[in-house]
Amino acid sequence: MPRKTIELPETFLFTTHYDVLYSDVNAANHLGADRLLSIAMEAQLRFIRQLGHSKAIAFEDAGLIMAHAETAYLAEADYGDRLCVELGARNIENKSFQFVYRISKDDSGEEVARVATTLLFFDYQLHRVVAVPDNFRAQVAPSGKAPP
Repeated sequence: MPRKTIELPETFLFTTHYDVLYSDVNAANHLGADRLLSIAMEAQLRFIRQLGHSKAIAFEDAGLIMAHAETAYLAEADYGDRLCVELGARNIENKSFQFVYRISKDDSGEEVARVATTLLFFDYQLHRVVAVPDNFRAQVAPSGKAPP
C-alpha cells in the first residue's frame, strides 16, 4: 500500500509545547500513535483560546466538530520529551477547513508526527452544519491571501 503524506501548510499560525506524559507512553516505552490526535486537540484548544474564544466549540453560536483525521507517525518520542506542536490552517472552504499539525522534538527538531483534521462548524440548536464564520476565516486565512 502506498504511503500517504500529510502536506504541511505554507505557514503555521500557532506554536505550543507539550511534554510527553507517562500516560502517553505505550508498552514499547515510547509515545503511542494513538496519543497523537489527543496532543493535536490540546494544541487546537490552546490556539482557539489564544484567538479569544473561551470554549473550544464556541464560535459565533456554532461549535466545531471533527469530520476526518489523519496521522503520520514519523519518529519515536519518549517519556519526558518536550515536543513542539505547530498548527496551521488550509483548505478553508464554505463549510469546512483543515488544521494541520507538525509535531517535533523540541531539543533536536526531529519531526515526530504530522496530523491533519478536517473540521466543520455545527449549529447545535438547528442540528446542522453551517458556514465557516467570517471572523474565524479572517483569523486563520493565510496572510496576504483573501479568504475564499
